[in-house]
Amino acid sequence: MTGGSSDSGRVDRRLAELGLHLPPPPRPRGAYAGVVVHAGIAHVSGQVSRLGDEVIAGPMQDGFPPVLAARAAQACVLNALSTLKAGLGGLDAVDRILHLRGFVNAVPDFDGHSRLLDQVSQRLQDIFGERGRHARSAVGASSLPGGGLLEIELTVALAPDFAPDFARIDRSLGGAGGGAGESAGEGPGSG
Repeated sequence: MTGGSSDSGRVDRRLAELGLHLPPPPRPRGAYAGVVVHAGIAHVSGQVSRLGDEVIAGPMQDGFPPVLAARAAQACVLNALSTLKAGLGGLDAVDRILHLRGFVNAVPDFDGHSRLLDQVSQRLQDIFGERGRHARSAVGASSLPGGGLLEIELTVALAPDFAPDFARIDRSLGGAGGGAGESAGEGPGSG
């Protein structure tokens, strides 16, 4: 995607077609940036499975309600995209999702981490099409912030003609300033 005017709002329209609504961008919860943009790549900090002030909690284990697992996956995606949209000024600046890293709060004998992350991967592909197909890591964890079931991080390639406004990014995400060609903001991740 080139971010040209003919594409303006394309991702927002796709979200609406899917019946999805981005929550307000998560506010600062620690001493780290929610989004850092550098050299045409946006890195989105960990986004826990939060719905508003509530956390969809783990641990994941056999018999965990599939509907709740799907809600956790979708919540992480929507929080990450909300953070990214606030940082970039819009999601049409996304050229491709490069990498998804997912952490699953699970009991020691659980081995379905990849199945849970498949739901996150599929949702990104539903939203971005082939541009949402990405490399991925699925990692088990004994705990996550707030007791969350799932946490994801995204690495995103930006459209070649995207020109970030770092001062606006800092203001929109509550950051203290990124300096040196980087942006700072905040999300509900690991803090």
